[in-house]
Amino acid sequence: MKTELTLAVPTSKLWQILEYKENAVIKVIDTDVMTKILSEGIFEHRNILENDPSHKQLIPYAVICCGDELYLFHRTKKQTESRLHNLYSLGVGGHMNPFGDKLDLAYMHHELEREMREEVLMHDECRVERIEPVGFINDDTNEVGKVHLGILYHIILNNKSLEVNEKDKMTG
Repeated sequence: MKTELTLAVPTSKLWQILEYKENAVIKVIDTDVMTKILSEGIFEHRNILENDPSHKQLIPYAVICCGDELYLFHRTKKQTESRLHNLYSLGVGGHMNPFGDKLDLAYMHHELEREMREEVLMHDECRVERIEPVGFINDDTNEVGKVHLGILYHIILNNKSLEVNEKDKMTG
């Protein structure tokens, strides 16, 4: 069975670009580093990558803030990814699928915004003020983390007028 194509990087190439840490936020805001990582990207079927630690799926992931408040998600059992059932998430994000003809920062930002629109509904008066890169999230201490690398962003909104879009899959 073939599933969606998703972007991944060979794990060995990734740790030649970034300093390996088993479980940490690796604070790198250098766009050259992200460009190097994307240049190593390949698209493969997600069902193959989900159990292959020789590749890390790149996951743009953003913490949504308004003032000093954060948006928190609780995932239900209706989530597609059973390994995340009943867990909390402090952000939005997801797998990057083929789009356009270049693997560059514009592509990655497009995929982050697509995932955000899938997961939250921003009402008309709610606007993104800034999207700031923070670094990378690596967690090789669990089965989900071993096959994913989060690309962490901070999204600052002008107000809190938003809600979960997929109410059957999560609450916020």
